[in-house]
Amino acid sequence: MTKSRIGRYLVGAALIAGLAGCESSARQDPLLVRGSTDDIVFAQVPIFRDRPVDESIRGSLELTDYAVALHNAGLLETLQRAGPYTVFAVPNAPLEAEQRATSGQLLATADHASLRRLMQYTIVPGRYTEARLRRMIAKRGGPIGLTTLGGHDVLTVSLEPDTQELLLGDPQGRINRLWLADVPQSNGVLYATQSLLVPEAPR
Repeated sequence: MTKSRIGRYLVGAALIAGLAGCESSARQDPLLVRGSTDDIVFAQVPIFRDRPVDESIRGSLELTDYAVALHNAGLLETLQRAGPYTVFAVPNAPLEAEQRATSGQLLATADHASLRRLMQYTIVPGRYTEARLRRMIAKRGGPIGLTTLGGHDVLTVSLEPDTQELLLGDPQGRINRLWLADVPQSNGVLYATQSLLVPEAPR
């Protein structure tokens, strides 16, 4: 791991720790499912199924940039609420690639509206498990559209004909595959994607 990458992780970890430190030490998770401690290991870090989705995102080194982007967009706090929310989190590598392509402006807070809309496009209100998505696709006989958090943009979900794996799509026709699928959370479902999708440009 390069020094710059280590430094970025440390900065991200410090920010996330600071966010957690703002909460009262007496805070109790009202969404905790007692007696359930099942976890799944994602990029060598466990994600507990009985915790809220924001906690799983903040606890994953692979989602450090995504957590920072959600914070800058004012959406990380949203994912602490009861929801439920289905989150298609974007790992560090595709976010870093987009950062380079935009000359470092992707995660900048200067264009808050654009960042917020981009991050809203990764969140869908409701609890959409993989089984539910497959049933919806089968019932419709083809791709379905999920209205994302902003209330206007639609994320397309379909099945790859040969492998039958779930695919995500944006209005530009780009396809996004899943890295991690269908992790139950106390207030929703967490996925991790392999790339970044972008909502339709404002008219």
